[in-house]
Amino acid sequence: MARLFFALWPDNKTQSSFYHIARQFKDEKIRLVKKSNLHITLEFLGEVSEYDQQQLIDQANLIKAEPFEIKLSNVCWWRKPGVLWIGPEHIPQSLTNLVESIKQIVEQQGLETDKRSYKPHVTIARKVKQIQLPEQSIDIRWQVNSFALIESKSTDMGVAYQLIQQWAFN
Repeated sequence: MARLFFALWPDNKTQSSFYHIARQFKDEKIRLVKKSNLHITLEFLGEVSEYDQQQLIDQANLIKAEPFEIKLSNVCWWRKPGVLWIGPEHIPQSLTNLVESIKQIVEQQGLETDKRSYKPHVTIARKVKQIQLPEQSIDIRWQVNSFALIESKSTDMGVAYQLIQQWAFN
């Protein structure tokens, strides 16, 4: 069994932009997410068997999606889970369509999907008990050309994400 999720996986330049924003909060008593782990989750799957993983890969090969740009402009905080995140003001329709396609293949495989309304975001810090959010908005423009299946592994150094497969958009 592997702990998996589908994600938008940024290139190094985009990850660096996310991390630059995160580092503005380094003096706070919070835990910044490692630069190499910064991403947008499309659908969290949890523990998945090898069989289900292969079936999901086979079905993901059939997903048709178009490249799009997502503009991340807000730094926000969810108090209850203690998560500091970067998100868009507007969700591109292409992103909504991609998430719906992924949910469909996950449900066809008989796996659970998140029933909450989709809220794309990049988690930049965890265990945030209190924070002073910046008053000005940010402007990170990310040209998204693919999506990926990622495995989450616990290590002595914390959580590490490993790319299983990536699909380029048409």
